[in-house]
Amino acid sequence: MKTLAVASQKGGSGKSTITIHLAVAAQQAGMDVIIADLDPHSQTAAEWAFERPFDKPSVVSSDAEDIEALQKQASDEGFDLLILDCPPYVDDVVMMATRISDFTLIPAQPRFADIKTLPRVIESVAEPYAVVLNACTPGPHGMETAKTLEVRRVLEAGGIPVAPLHITRREAFADALMGGEAVNEFDPEGKASHEVKTLWKWLRENW
Repeated sequence: MKTLAVASQKGGSGKSTITIHLAVAAQQAGMDVIIADLDPHSQTAAEWAFERPFDKPSVVSSDAEDIEALQKQASDEGFDLLILDCPPYVDDVVMMATRISDFTLIPAQPRFADIKTLPRVIESVAEPYAVVLNACTPGPHGMETAKTLEVRRVLEAGGIPVAPLHITRREAFADALMGGEAVNEFDPEGKASHEVKTLWKWLRENW
């Protein structure tokens, strides 16, 4: 079984949204997936599961004391992938979650507030990890705008691993969640779905 942590220092980075859409992409790729919602205050993944008309992927609420036991239980029960949706701050939960994970994904919007908090996240995150630029302004023909490209170059110049793709700010991501779906189900042939599938493919090749 593989374990993926999705972590950030700042609320609104799209952490839970990416978790949900990746989980469904993995499920559609043939994996049996379970999400552990570790945020005690805003349980987006758990609330999404409540609205969902399907029982997969599985979603459970958990806390720091249960993470390792949950990982073992998920493995024993035959799950292929455990995704840890971490709280939007760096604490012992995040440090433990990234330590027991095979890979950590750090969503960050290409904006000043998000980029300034990244060093605090990275100091506490176990390798391997990568930043994925999220909620980016749409560029022509799916390309990165000058602003997104500039942020990518700054991060890479600082030695921070960055996924070679970005997630664009699209209404489909939020619209899908409202009905208990992911974009891969809501609009399977749309641009948002393509971006999620591309991110999932890159993750599978790099952990």
